[in-house]
Amino acid sequence: MKRATSERSEALDEQASLIGSAMLAMDQPPNSQTIQRLLVGSRLDSSQQNGSPRWINIGWNEQDLQYYADTNVNLLADSESEHARKSWENSYEFAVVGHFAAGPVRVEISETAADVRRAIRREIIIHVLSQLGLATIATVLVNLALVRLIVKPTRLLVNAVQRVSEDRLAVPRIKCLSHELNTLGQSIAEMSESLANTEQRRALDMSRAERIQRHLLPQSPTVPGLTISTHYQPAEDVAGDIYGVVAMPDDIWLIYITDLVGHGIPAAMNASILKMLFDTASMRGGSPGEVLQRVNVMLPGYLMDSEFATAAVLRWDPAIGRLQLASAGHEPVTLLSKDGTSSLESTGLPLGIDTDSRWKTTEHWLQKGDRLLMATDGVAESHNVNEQQFGRGRIAEIFAGSVNEPLDDSLNRLVGELGQHAGNLPPDDDVTILALECNSVGGQRLEVSHPNHLRIVREAVA
Repeated sequence: MKRATSERSEALDEQASLIGSAMLAMDQPPNSQTIQRLLVGSRLDSSQQNGSPRWINIGWNEQDLQYYADTNVNLLADSESEHARKSWENSYEFAVVGHFAAGPVRVEISETAADVRRAIRREIIIHVLSQLGLATIATVLVNLALVRLIVKPTRLLVNAVQRVSEDRLAVPRIKCLSHELNTLGQSIAEMSESLANTEQRRALDMSRAERIQRHLLPQSPTVPGLTISTHYQPAEDVAGDIYGVVAMPDDIWLIYITDLVGHGIPAAMNASILKMLFDTASMRGGSPGEVLQRVNVMLPGYLMDSEFATAAVLRWDPAIGRLQLASAGHEPVTLLSKDGTSSLESTGLPLGIDTDSRWKTTEHWLQKGDRLLMATDGVAESHNVNEQQFGRGRIAEIFAGSVNEPLDDSLNRLVGELGQHAGNLPPDDDVTILALECNSVGGQRLEVSHPNHLRIVREAVA
């Protein structure tokens, strides 16, 4: 306010000096027309350009002349001037006065505080707008620089890291104007290339491991008197599930399915050991319970603490149609016969828990058309997006509902229902299913794919 008042006072002094100097050149007192011309001649003054009304007091020797100049630099008549002066004095506070005195001439020009405040506000607004304009321009320039130097390269680097986290490796090098960001981009590119090479080697190794594990499974297993259909789906590259078909010395066939705790590489390694133990124990003959007992005694030497396995073992005599079963904590075996649907439950503890465990062997007699289903817990415990399990009851229901279909079609129906249940979710666990159907009982010529891939031809005698 002080600065604005001082500037306005200097402007009014200058205007008063201009009018006074002009009056000194006169040889007679000025009148309204003379003052009017003088004011018009001084319109370049900043205060006059603002169009603010002023009160002008002129002294000529002993004579005082008073004028009111409106915003258009019009002088009012004496009566009007007097009326305007009283109204102005009553309505406004005089704030700024310009002075000039020389010889017989005295000039005073007054403006109100309101005019000063308006001028200040106008100046502040102009200043603020100019600052905002400069700030906006600076912001735009800074943003453009940031986008080019930091934002865009950073976004590219973040996308590159995200690609790596999603296993989309071999990210191309990102070139940046910033030396630091350019170095970071090069490091990310080198890291992704190293990860891509490592992943390629890992994929090759896992592919070979998968082929080795599938090579351990019976190749198109054919057992006298039985039709066998299988489904084998590891949760990862390799599985902790495994199954086998063994021709025993007494022309009896052993069929087993096992499930190691967990899945992935550790479980797959244990599954390979467990298959070796089962194949070795089976060659000594005996009931399924005895085979489980032999395996259970040897298994703890190969497993780590807290590891165990479940298994279901069938002993099949094709000559008389006798089926024996022992189950070490495994999923129930579903039996479809002319008498209906039966659930053959576990007959003892899982393997690897107690070396003194024993397993009861149950006996069943099959006729042509009877079916069995053996599965690991990855089937019943498969979840959908609502965390609902597929369930054992649903397995038996689907299997029984397709009893009139060919065995392969029946198994495919079950696998299809399981896939629809899981949707797009990855499998929770390894899934292994064996479906068996009794196709005959009695003497016939037999051709079998033994696990060691020797073609064994035998003659079963009724």
